[in-house]
Amino acid sequence: MEYLYTHEYASPIGPLYLAVDRQGVAHRITFHDFRPALNRDDWSTNKYACGELEYQLEEYFAGSRRHFTVEIATEGTDFQRAVWGRLQKVAYGHTISYSTLAQKIGRRDAARAVGQAVGANPVVILIPCHRVIRADGSPGDYARGTLPLERGRQIKNRLLDIEGAAQ
Repeated sequence: MEYLYTHEYASPIGPLYLAVDRQGVAHRITFHDFRPALNRDDWSTNKYACGELEYQLEEYFAGSRRHFTVEIATEGTDFQRAVWGRLQKVAYGHTISYSTLAQKIGRRDAARAVGQAVGANPVVILIPCHRVIRADGSPGDYARGTLPLERGRQIKNRLLDIEGAAQ
């Protein structure tokens, strides 16, 4: 495991838990505190190490950043990494359905599996899982495993509002 520097960032959508490695590569942005699950020897709290990531998130929330330049470490299965990689190609202010995302990665019948991969995204916002919507155009759920259903929907709608995405 890579040594991580972590920080609880008080964002406009609520607390976000950040983790970067010694090179500033983002490993986690989550809505729940993942640190208790880590070995205590593998991380420390360091606001300054997370500074560039927090700065870019601040710009995003202010509406002045459309592209992130922080490098992302994606630890997951080949399928998950394919989904997350394709998600990073969904332009700011645009959305994509689970089924279209499945088609884009060559797995036409895997919309449900795509949904599971989207839900396992370790770096929310930078990997824009909030841009994935249902086939009927409704926003659907967001951070379902870590946030109450209504709170997740509010955050997803707020992120789409920031980007001016049609809903």
